[in-house]
Amino acid sequence: MAKHMSTNDRQGTRHAQAQLPANGEKDAALGAQAAPQAEGPHGGAAYGQRPVARTLVTLLVAVVACVAIVALGELGILHYPEKPNPAPAKSAATASTDKDSSGRKSQDSGTSAADASTSDSSSSAKASSSVVSTKLADMFAKGEVKSIRVLGDSITAGLGCDGYGAPSDTGTVVYSGPQGSYQESATTVSTWANDFRAYAAQRGVTNFVNAGVSGFKMQYLAENPAAWLGDGADVIVVMLGTNDAARRTSDEFCADAEIGLKAAAAKCKLLIVVSSPQNRRTDATNNFDMQRADQILASLCKMKGYVHVSFLDTLQLDSEDFNADELHPTTAGSHKLWQAFKTQLGLV
Repeated sequence: MAKHMSTNDRQGTRHAQAQLPANGEKDAALGAQAAPQAEGPHGGAAYGQRPVARTLVTLLVAVVACVAIVALGELGILHYPEKPNPAPAKSAATASTDKDSSGRKSQDSGTSAADASTSDSSSSAKASSSVVSTKLADMFAKGEVKSIRVLGDSITAGLGCDGYGAPSDTGTVVYSGPQGSYQESATTVSTWANDFRAYAAQRGVTNFVNAGVSGFKMQYLAENPAAWLGDGADVIVVMLGTNDAARRTSDEFCADAEIGLKAAAAKCKLLIVVSSPQNRRTDATNNFDMQRADQILASLCKMKGYVHVSFLDTLQLDSEDFNADELHPTTAGSHKLWQAFKTQLGLV
């Protein structure tokens, strides 16, 4: 049948073949339609094709981020976690003081006070039955103590003890200043200060003054030290704070103590600072208690190098240690104060 195609059929076939593209052209055309044309970058090479520019941009972004973080930190908006600082090593002086506060024998080295108030108060109870300093005992042993002056209030003068109120048998003026003029209480009063007097007399002390005056405060020593200290002494003992608690704030007491005790230290070879016993006074309302006074005095002594003796927990409230006012010790209570004083200073 193919041999007998009509003339018209042969012409139609040749026409259709003429319209078909060659095989290569057909494949190229199909490829062009299947793969869309990628457009080249406008205005130069693409970002990925420029490594130097990419690096510079990255560095710029990092720098801007760092600056922003630092700025936020300085403004307090952003906080960084802080690495805890290691505890500083204790100096020999601090270690020595730590032994003092735990009630063990030491050399009473001076050291800086980093608000040791709390630890000082907790150690005061231990101190009432432990040796805190042997400086006075050493001075007695070497014969270096010829004069002693004890400054205090009514607890030192002996109010509430047997024999208080008797005329002075020494006539010694213990204070003469803005608050008036006062003589030493009788040496026969059964107060802890006179127990100390008897002990000192047996060890070569020829000049002992009990300068306890009822109602007196640390404030008076700070305001006019010369009126109370006189010519000073080899050893000065100060027990004040009971009356300050009822008439001053704790901050005022602290400031008065710093000034007054500094003046006392300048007038002696050895300054001994005594904290008063705890009380439940009925004649006034305290602004702060004796525990706070003990903290203040203990911290100040640690900072300045004074010897500190604590009577804070020596007496028992609501017992025969106190008179009815729960403030002034009885004769029995005052003798206990002397025993605590003697024990803490290693006196035998």
